[in-house]
Amino acid sequence: MVNDNPGQRAGRRKSAGGYRAVVYAVLVHLVVLALLVVSFRFTSQPEPPQVMQARVVEDDGARKEVERLRREQEAKIQEELKRQEQLKRQEELKAQQTQRETAEAEKQRQAAETEAKRAAEQKRKQEEERKRQAAEAEKKRQAEAQRKQEAERRQEAESALKQQLAAEEQELAQARAQTEIARYEALIRQKVERNWARPPGAPQGMECRVRVRLVASGEVLQATVVQSSGNAAFDRSVENAVYKASPLPIPDDKTLFDYFRELEFKFRPEG
Repeated sequence: MVNDNPGQRAGRRKSAGGYRAVVYAVLVHLVVLALLVVSFRFTSQPEPPQVMQARVVEDDGARKEVERLRREQEAKIQEELKRQEQLKRQEELKAQQTQRETAEAEKQRQAAETEAKRAAEQKRKQEEERKRQAAEAEKKRQAEAQRKQEAERRQEAESALKQQLAAEEQELAQARAQTEIARYEALIRQKVERNWARPPGAPQGMECRVRVRLVASGEVLQATVVQSSGNAAFDRSVENAVYKASPLPIPDDKTLFDYFRELEFKFRPEG
């Protein structure tokens, strides 16, 4: 059952009003014709019989005319009623079409609203997923950065420790080398002194500084006084003593030979 909206009810009232107007118009015409006929009958003067016969004929013609007019009016009324019914049917069909279109439009609106809500929800979920992934990526990045920092700190600590150990080992090696060098320098001076002969007239307490070049076997390549004692004979005697003492004692550790490849030492005999 179709519910009438205000427009449909107004249309039906308008159609009913038009129908009543037509009926009223027809009735008015009929009443006017009837009054004319009655008025004609009662206002006419008595006539001879011949004249009365003519009036009867005229009244019969008037009745026929009234009947014809009545039939025409009824036909018009039926035609008007049919037209009004057609208009009413058309209005109902139009109203139904409008209602269907309105329902379809509402259906489409609701579908569009549902789709919009679905799209908004999907977008919201995508945004939440993007934020979650970004937060997870940032967390991983921070963890990786912290891991790298810790690895760098460990590497720096290990490197510092290695450097410290290397420095300590180097210092220890240098200390051992210096000790070994000092020991062999003393041995070299002792051997040179054993091979030295004091020149005639050389006073006690003289000293000089001599530079010696050696090979890996300890053989002397060159001996030169670089700081003279002031006595040429004393200086030459020291150089000759170095050559006589060849080969000079050197450490077995070959890494220390660089210290003995060319060395200088002070020569000062004790007696």
